Amino acid sequence: MSRTIRHSEVIRGKILYYLSLIYPQAATFPLLQGELDIFGYPVPTDELTRLVAYLAEKALVSLEKVRGPVAGRFINLVKITARGIDYLDGRLPVDEGVYLEPRL
Repeated sequence: MSRTIRHSEVIRGKILYYLSLIYPQAATFPLLQGELDIFGYPVPTDELTRLVAYLAEKALVSLEKVRGPVAGRFINLVKITARGIDYLDGRLPVDEGVYLEPRL
């Protein structure tokens, strides 16, 4: 029996995919948001924050807060973890909360 795939599950998979393309570099939230928009998945900032937090709790991405160029301002950086890469490569059990498109 097939299940309905939720939009948030697809976006989480797209986040992992994009972060894997730039690995080992990290992405800022605005950069990640822009890339998702280019892929055809526009996401409001508050939703992106929730989606990334979910992936971080699953240890598929890491979040780092770094000092920004303006005094007293910080920037959040998102980076795929080794576990996230393993998940993308199919070396971990399927997580129902993260949809990955089938690979050929």
